[in-house]
Amino acid sequence: MIKQFILLTIIFTTLTHFSIASEKKIVTTIKPIHSILLNIVDSDVDLLLNANASPHDFKLKPSDMKKLNNADIFVYIDESIETFIERPLATLDEDIKKIKILGNAGLKLLPIREGGVWEEEDHGDGHHHDHGDYDGHIWLSNKNVIKITKFFVKELSKINPDKKNIYKANAKVFIHKLKEKGKKIKNELSSINDKPYIVFHDAYQYFENENSLNSVGSIALNPEISPTPKRITEIKAKIEKDNVVCLFREPQFPSRIVQTVITDTGAKEGELDPLGFDLTPGKNLYFELIDNLSMGLKNCLSNS
Repeated sequence: MIKQFILLTIIFTTLTHFSIASEKKIVTTIKPIHSILLNIVDSDVDLLLNANASPHDFKLKPSDMKKLNNADIFVYIDESIETFIERPLATLDEDIKKIKILGNAGLKLLPIREGGVWEEEDHGDGHHHDHGDYDGHIWLSNKNVIKITKFFVKELSKINPDKKNIYKANAKVFIHKLKEKGKKIKNELSSINDKPYIVFHDAYQYFENENSLNSVGSIALNPEISPTPKRITEIKAKIEKDNVVCLFREPQFPSRIVQTVITDTGAKEGELDPLGFDLTPGKNLYFELIDNLSMGLKNCLSNS
């Protein structure tokens, strides 16, 4: 009897170990992508930017490198937006499957805006675009997130074919929610889509395009570098010329910049967060992020 018990214990322990060992460890970079993945897979996903940080200036810690090196799958958008992964990518083990979204998921990409208020960076800031030719804030397009979801199902199913049906079933539910959310947000914002506003940095054009919004400029061309006095003067002139209603700060960056720009103008200050700065990582984060964007726009623009 004791021998049978010991044998069963050994078998159970071995099967449990095999099950755990066969579970693929997934690591990703930012909260929105993390949330999308959690709506597809039936396991946990490690997140690098769990702290309230911007991918534009984030620095990997030794614990982050450990996560990356222990991963089976690494999911990211592109080195152009997650600049902190460029060097680590070159050193990661070849056995780690890398799933890069930009350029592989069949997304509709929008070029970085230049010309007019989105002019080229010739203001003496001493820097140039880090984000390549296209805007990397792809998760703010409902249609793109649906394509990203399908792309993840396809790529993850290649790696874990036994879980293909789970991925597909989860993705079907998530995509239905995305479509419903897209309709709801478009309807909510229809009453303010003619109100001109200026954002802190040009992160929202996918969201603006899908919801027919009237963003007319950005304060910072690079969110890591404060705008020059000349840039601030130009933005003030734009506020007066276009009767700009609101300027939107971001929680990751100092609000004093926005306050400096709106001084002596009739514009109000609002807040938009493209990353989920104050949100708890999880399956519902993506929907909370979109709801907060809609609410932030409505709160500042609707009574003007």
